[in-house]
Amino acid sequence: MGSFNLEGFLARSTDKPFAETTLAAILKGLPALGSAGPWIAGGALRRTLLGKEPDSDFDFFFRSAEQLTAFCADLEARGFTKIRETIHHVHYRGKIGDSGIDRDVQCIRFAFYETAQAVIDSFDYTICQLAFDGNTVTLGEFTLWDLGRRRLAIHKITYPVATMRRMLKYTTQGFTACAGCMATILTETASKPELLQQMGVAYVD
Repeated sequence: MGSFNLEGFLARSTDKPFAETTLAAILKGLPALGSAGPWIAGGALRRTLLGKEPDSDFDFFFRSAEQLTAFCADLEARGFTKIRETIHHVHYRGKIGDSGIDRDVQCIRFAFYETAQAVIDSFDYTICQLAFDGNTVTLGEFTLWDLGRRRLAIHKITYPVATMRRMLKYTTQGFTACAGCMATILTETASKPELLQQMGVAYVD
């Protein structure tokens, strides 16, 4: 794992200041991040590092239930509307600034995390292992390597059925599963039939 100043990292890798990215503009209109949480993690960061627009939802992770509750209250005070609530997440939608574009914010509560490192260790694919605290981006050991090669590789499997669905999604985005990726997912699912009960679990990102 490694940690980098996101502004400096983007200046070297994309020649675009972080302040000029869509992600930066969106974060300005949301509750503040911090080194002790909340953190934004996953797809919005991945797309920003790849020089693409973060046009999907924005996933936030928390240190505690109290921190999540405060974040949700702040969203509602900013005019966001709660769209859906499950045991895994709370989904909000609202407009940020003068863009007139509805943005989807997911407040994740699969679990709570002590650090940004703990957040990224919970992800299934290495390309998803990114978390940002408002200054520093924390990456998995193989994240940049696999992003550069547009390669899908497994870090950890907790919800294999959801991981399989996400593999199909990422292949449509130009990523290719490595030789052991599908075999690992199938082996995990076949060896634990009870995991088929996870068919309804909507994993993040």
